[in-house]
Amino acid sequence: MIYRWLIFIIHFLVSFAFADEGAVLFQNVCAQCHGLKGEGKEGVRAPSIANLPNSYVITQVTNFHDGKRGSDMKVDPQGALMALIAKALKPEQVQAVALVVEKLPLVIPAKRMIEGTDVAAGKLLFYEHCMECHRYNASGEMAFGSPPLVGRQDWYLLAQLMKFKNLHRGTAKGDEKGAKMVRMATLFIEDEAAMKNVVSYILTLNPTPEEETLFKAKGK
Repeated sequence: MIYRWLIFIIHFLVSFAFADEGAVLFQNVCAQCHGLKGEGKEGVRAPSIANLPNSYVITQVTNFHDGKRGSDMKVDPQGALMALIAKALKPEQVQAVALVVEKLPLVIPAKRMIEGTDVAAGKLLFYEHCMECHRYNASGEMAFGSPPLVGRQDWYLLAQLMKFKNLHRGTAKGDEKGAKMVRMATLFIEDEAAMKNVVSYILTLNPTPEEETLFKAKGK
């Protein structure tokens, strides 16, 4: 079923003509897995992408296209599917849809802490090894190519840290930002418990419902 859908998507991309390209691409391609609001769908392991900086979206889709991400179906089946879609996109289409993603309002994860974790230990780990690039409030710093971590679900953050630590992401030639994450994950995150601690702390940095107005879509 998923491959039949993928064939349809690739056919759609190849035949697509300009007409508010980014919005149409997002609705017909991205939203199938990531949701109409970019909120993500855990059932298909598609993370929230809402409000991600357009430059980061372009970089990551390009990484999928170039084989720096999603090159191994066995260890990263979701990434492999993203790679197939990315290879069917033209650069101008990637740029168009990235602008749409950036303007989507941030979607706050429902889960605000991982049960049984040591949030204080996670905060210490974050301050010592994450804050420099992702900033004190996990809002990201694109000067370093570091994306915002707020707005991303716990299962996705954990999965990506595990991929970096197990050398399933960030090891491709030319992926300098990924290599930096590999060094951090392999040197400073001892085990899964430490991983959950730091992700649990990151979840606490998400804005409260009252603060969500500060994270409205850019330009609105």
